[in-house]
Amino acid sequence: MLSGPEALVRAIVVRDDSLLLALSGLDQSLSYKIIASRVDGGFQPGLWWIDDFVYDPGQLNLVFSSRGQSAGSGHQQTFTGLTTVNKSPVSRTVMAIAIDGDEPVFLAQTQSSETTGQYTLQWQGYTGQILVTALDDYGVPHVAGATHGVGERVHPATPNGFVYQISVAGQLGMEPVWPTSAGALVMSGSCQLVAVPFYRPKTVGPVVV
Repeated sequence: MLSGPEALVRAIVVRDDSLLLALSGLDQSLSYKIIASRVDGGFQPGLWWIDDFVYDPGQLNLVFSSRGQSAGSGHQQTFTGLTTVNKSPVSRTVMAIAIDGDEPVFLAQTQSSETTGQYTLQWQGYTGQILVTALDDYGVPHVAGATHGVGERVHPATPNGFVYQISVAGQLGMEPVWPTSAGALVMSGSCQLVAVPFYRPKTVGPVVV
């Protein structure tokens, strides 16, 4: 996610080993804090960040600082909310990041209820400003020959705005032509999959707790 002046916060899922940002989305006269956390594999858990990032067309590499999750101490703190899409409850991975102090701290992570959308994040000690981010399930890459059960998700090699949830368990075949309408069915090997829109992560904050 990017955080900058005037509580500008954007959350982005990086699906491969590169990230392209349109310059129109950055105010090149301002500095930003970039905070990265692992969604599913890719690099070590915890937080990675850059303080005071300013766009430089000649810069080839970005150097991140890092730290693991904080165990914390002191009184238990909580933050409760709902995850919804079009006012209907959905299940999402929800995480809280502390942003007061010299370094951001990964506080807590949980899964919201599929039936109510409710979640409660819990941690020890910290009070101050936090960012809360909700992440949709992007699933795993489609791999021919892989076995999957009902409810698991796979995503295509080329992102198309959808993920595909297994509705009939089995073994995947070659990557099919993916439908791009919600609820459409497709076969891959002996697996039947249903198209599900993939929603971008949503970050709220800073929130004071």
